[in-house]
Amino acid sequence: MENEKRRRGPLAAAGIALFSVSVLGCSTAPSGEPAAESGRNEPAAKGKLSAAVYDRGNVPPDQGTIQDNWATRWINETAPVEVEFVPIPRSSDTDKYNTLFAAGSAPDIVWSYGAEFKGQLITQRQAMPLENLIDESSTTYKKLLEDNPGLKKLTTAPDGHIYQVGRMNGLQPNDALFIRTDWLKALNLAVPQTTEELFEVAKAFASQDPDGNGANDTYGIALSSVTHALIDAMFGNISPVVENDELVNAWDRKQDALDFKKRLFDEGIVDKDFLNDKDGSKAKEHWVTGKLGIYGGSIDGIDEMQVFATFMDNNSNAEVLCIPLPASRFGQFSGSMIPPIQVVGIVNANAKDPAAVMKYIDFLSDKANMTKLAYGDEGIDHTLTDEGFPALKQTDNPKFSWTNDVNLLYSPAFFGGRAAYINSLNLDNPIEKAWLELYEQASENYLNPDRPYPGFTFLEFRPVMPKELSMIASTVNGQIDNILKKAIVSGASYTAEQAIAEAQQAWKQAGGEQIDAWWKDWYNANKDTAYLTKDLYSK
Repeated sequence: MENEKRRRGPLAAAGIALFSVSVLGCSTAPSGEPAAESGRNEPAAKGKLSAAVYDRGNVPPDQGTIQDNWATRWINETAPVEVEFVPIPRSSDTDKYNTLFAAGSAPDIVWSYGAEFKGQLITQRQAMPLENLIDESSTTYKKLLEDNPGLKKLTTAPDGHIYQVGRMNGLQPNDALFIRTDWLKALNLAVPQTTEELFEVAKAFASQDPDGNGANDTYGIALSSVTHALIDAMFGNISPVVENDELVNAWDRKQDALDFKKRLFDEGIVDKDFLNDKDGSKAKEHWVTGKLGIYGGSIDGIDEMQVFATFMDNNSNAEVLCIPLPASRFGQFSGSMIPPIQVVGIVNANAKDPAAVMKYIDFLSDKANMTKLAYGDEGIDHTLTDEGFPALKQTDNPKFSWTNDVNLLYSPAFFGGRAAYINSLNLDNPIEKAWLELYEQASENYLNPDRPYPGFTFLEFRPVMPKELSMIASTVNGQIDNILKKAIVSGASYTAEQAIAEAQQAWKQAGGEQIDAWWKDWYNANKDTAYLTKDLYSK
């Protein structure tokens, strides 16, 4: 098809030239016969559109730029439309989009993972309703909606219009809790099943020389970045939460999670400089150098597999398990996951050629085109697994390490419902084989509805609060975060109970009870139609 499109270029030019001659020569051919109807055999002109593309600065120099590379050129050669790619910095995408919308130059397709940002575009009528366009102009994406009612449910707003487009991930693990089982064996300890057992194991790791080097140089668990979030998940501390069929702000869960973190700090189990480890890089360093016994990290990316490879290089005799999150008095939960459906974009209400936009959405939703952009050509770039899924011949092939940002409607559910690189792992490589085992443990441990995600739905699926309430939340949540951090590091002079009382007072004074009431009313009105946590586990 790619070569066919290339062959059409000169023919199209010739067709235009013939059309010009027929116009200049009026209505007769040189022979005196009536001229053929102009344009009868001329290919239809491609529609044009602009589409955002995330710029992460990760395109290797020999691959071009994020808007001009083999993938963008292939799209424009192959797709039934002509696409202008508009780079959007991933780290400041909302700011960039706001600037473009204010200037009237936002792209026709706006890719974004930000629920609040997209909700604002919908509220401000800057997002185009799509249901009529889908019915009239779509084939591939229309069928995706028909085959996956959850996708339609999730992309349909309360007013009944479809404003967003999405993809099918298949429910996948994301954050995971890793533990040194060789340290467990050295200290004759079992895998912790409860949060209290986790505390005791972490304390032993920090105080009983699990690596046997005779030095007091180990930490039991990290208290920054992913591990911090997983501790909150253990206590179901992702407010608001559903209790007795009501959506409530669970202060008791906040207090238990805070008390647990404070005890870890007070007992010297964690790095006491954790507040300065904002991105978790110091905890990662402690992990890979063999100074940390329990570590929370991502399981879905090849970067984390490389972290594991470094860990094993430094600790060749280490043994690691990915364990379920231990149970608290509120139940047993799982942390952040990749949802089975992901909503990734909207169409600009001012798009000049909506039909062309829909053709491009169809193009990106086609499995063959997804495959080309993610895996290239069979036999050249990839082979097929026993299950029939493409597997890159080179796991970290620089030709494909960045193409996910031009392949935004790639649906992993079509390829086994797991991170794309997993199918490409080389099981003859001991590191990659061990990582696959950890990934499979994470899938078993965290994708079970008996250990659900504790929030009422994922953050990206939450409705957007009214602007005045969002302003209250952004202000007071920062105040509360500072109160909780202060409590962790203040020892006996400032207890978890005192901190939660102060946080509740700050919440009340800022108007937080209005937010609580809004969430309660929203849940009562929408619990039967909204996409909630229970829907994550439905087929």
